[in-house]
Amino acid sequence: MENNNEMLAEQAVQIAPEVQSESASDPVAASEGYRASDGTRSGEISELYAQVEMLKSELVTSKVQTALLLLGIAKEKLEDGTSLAVGICSTGKEPEEAAAEIISSYPHLKAVQRKIPQFSASGSGNDDGFSAIRKIFSGR
Repeated sequence: MENNNEMLAEQAVQIAPEVQSESASDPVAASEGYRASDGTRSGEISELYAQVEMLKSELVTSKVQTALLLLGIAKEKLEDGTSLAVGICSTGKEPEEAAAEIISSYPHLKAVQRKIPQFSASGSGNDDGFSAIRKIFSGR
């Protein structure tokens, strides 16, 4: 997916100087001139730019979600943490930094690690916790 983003970004960079140099003098004439020389409509170019921005947004969201999961956020609260962290990313921070800031600011979003009790029926004494159960089944 990253290669697709890079490829789209490179295409946008290659197209952008042509459009920018023409649009600097007269935007309407530039779009007409560009349409005539290449056969491509300016609407298609703006659609491609919109797609690039959408892919960038999806990439940032995916990176934030990955960072949050690695930091131990509860899966049920992933959406809340993601929306908070994406907002922080829009200020210029990296997704990993934003995720760490969210986890430190909102510790209730972290998954609770519960200790799971372990039982064993290997004891044969009267006080091992299973003696009552053994008495019930031994009478049959």
